[in-house]
Amino acid sequence: MPEGYAAITVEPASASAIGLTTAPVEERDFVRHLRTTGVVVVDETRTAHVHPKVRGWVDGIRVNYVGQKVASGEVLCGIYSQEVYAAEIEYLALLDRTHLEPLAPGEFADQERGARSALIAAARRRLGLWDVPKSEIARLETSREAQRTFPLLASRSGIVVSKQVVDGMYVDPSADLYTLSDLSRVWLIADIYESDVAAVRLGQAGRLEVQGIAAAIEAKVAFIPPTIDEPTRTLKIRFDLANPAGKLRPGAFATVTMDLPLGRGLAVPESAVLRTGTRAIVFVVHESHIMPREIRLGPLVENFYRVEAGLSPGDVVATGAQFLLDSETRLRASSGPGAGHGGH
Repeated sequence: MPEGYAAITVEPASASAIGLTTAPVEERDFVRHLRTTGVVVVDETRTAHVHPKVRGWVDGIRVNYVGQKVASGEVLCGIYSQEVYAAEIEYLALLDRTHLEPLAPGEFADQERGARSALIAAARRRLGLWDVPKSEIARLETSREAQRTFPLLASRSGIVVSKQVVDGMYVDPSADLYTLSDLSRVWLIADIYESDVAAVRLGQAGRLEVQGIAAAIEAKVAFIPPTIDEPTRTLKIRFDLANPAGKLRPGAFATVTMDLPLGRGLAVPESAVLRTGTRAIVFVVHESHIMPREIRLGPLVENFYRVEAGLSPGDVVATGAQFLLDSETRLRASSGPGAGHGGH
């Protein structure tokens, strides 16, 4: 018996008069119907950011608008860099020295030849580290003429989803000039609030309604991050979506619905539970005898609480006249033995 409560008796005629209704305690499957929001984003594993590896100036733009398709190795823009231009001239000087100053046979000549080869290889490697294309280095070796600019190439095939470059602008390695992404597959990121996190599993099915797409998309949860997003206090789960026709556009909003199974357990109607501070009280009805009982509750799903402790299958609980029963059982407990019984 909860502290401060006492059992009472309510005659059938009085029960009808006060509006007492009851419901049995039964087992049921608890499924929470979750509805949340999401957004389509690029697949990070199919996305690349293009940065220059040197300081310089943009000199000529070949890919100049967002949405343009590019192939891997395609020229995006030209870069004029004093460092690269000087390195090309130095490389040509080393090549010319080797060509114009042949060495006679001998031990010292072999050492000199090895040193020259090492210097040429180092100069070629330095140009490569600055992302000077191999084709540009080959042209340099053939034409023996340094160019003022070198081409900056696309590191992957895809669509230009971001462009920050303008002809003539100064750039350095921190500048994000282009973002390229293969949009044949995209991600949809959905927000799951902390109260639902424990019920979400990899592979669970979701129904995705993306703005601008007529038909709903059925997909499964592909990734659950290990951390909560602090600003929003949500878990950002991910769905991987095929997008061969390009109809799913990054930035589009979506509505996500999921059925989250919470397990099977005893169920009690929400209307049967009286919350008093930290306690949850129900009134168990057996014929005309009514017994207050404290219970421990699980989640509330579709107007039913899952009962963790305090009730058994087959128990019958009151679902109406809760406040009258609460007042009467408290009054009976405070008046002590021999006081008038409830229902009056």
